[in-house]
Amino acid sequence: MGLFDKLLKGAVDAIDNAAAKNGNGPTGLKDLFNQAMDKKDEAINGSSSTTASNKPSTATTSSSGKRSNCAYTRPKYTTPQEVLDTASIPAKPSREITYEIFDGKDAEIRVKVSFDLSGDFIETECDFDYGAMYLPNCDDDFDDNYSDSNTPYFEMVSAPDDEIYYMIDKCRNGGTPDNAMMFLCVDDMGPRIQFKAKVKNRFGKIEYFYNCQFHDEFNPQSYIGVCYNADVVGTPLEKKLMAAVDEAVRTMKREVLEVEHRPFR
Repeated sequence: MGLFDKLLKGAVDAIDNAAAKNGNGPTGLKDLFNQAMDKKDEAINGSSSTTASNKPSTATTSSSGKRSNCAYTRPKYTTPQEVLDTASIPAKPSREITYEIFDGKDAEIRVKVSFDLSGDFIETECDFDYGAMYLPNCDDDFDDNYSDSNTPYFEMVSAPDDEIYYMIDKCRNGGTPDNAMMFLCVDDMGPRIQFKAKVKNRFGKIEYFYNCQFHDEFNPQSYIGVCYNADVVGTPLEKKLMAAVDEAVRTMKREVLEVEHRPFR
């Protein structure tokens, strides 16, 4: 991604975050930006954008490069058999994950968020609060810029995409989503968590998640979940991925570290 693209992406993120802070929900700019980057990369390289590591991984990337003349064609994702086979491998011991967020009306409250996450997931760079890829056969010594569209991905998101944002918003107002593959109310995990659900996102991937309000002042539509290909549904791997999310949500804690007046950032 060139300097101009990075500046544009930063502007898009800033607009979305400001909209979310004011309670206006996602603007849809991220979708347009991501599609524009895909089209740009395909025009230049003949494929959609992805960042890959030079080190070996447990998965391979494959996507459809076909596009119609009048509409964006959704890529097809296929989970490699060697990834599906990892369901039979016992999960690595969980470890505590911690990171800080700023909360409060003027972001004057510094908060530590912590949770336990299966060692099968390795942290990677991301555009949201926290992200980790499912790489049970890799150790921590790998390129954290590595990205593979066919590898399951754990995520904590403050401002989710439209489908999940409006689903959470509808449920918080007493409604029931009509496009969920699975939806269950949760009443034994404290006031920050109301339900868990499974949905298909706009890319055709599956999101299994809990709505989880880890900010107090804004973004009540935040969530913790895992994203994976549709061909994982109903397999032992899906159960393993869902169990990792269940543990993370069950062990999540917030701790206020500092309160001081500071401009929102």
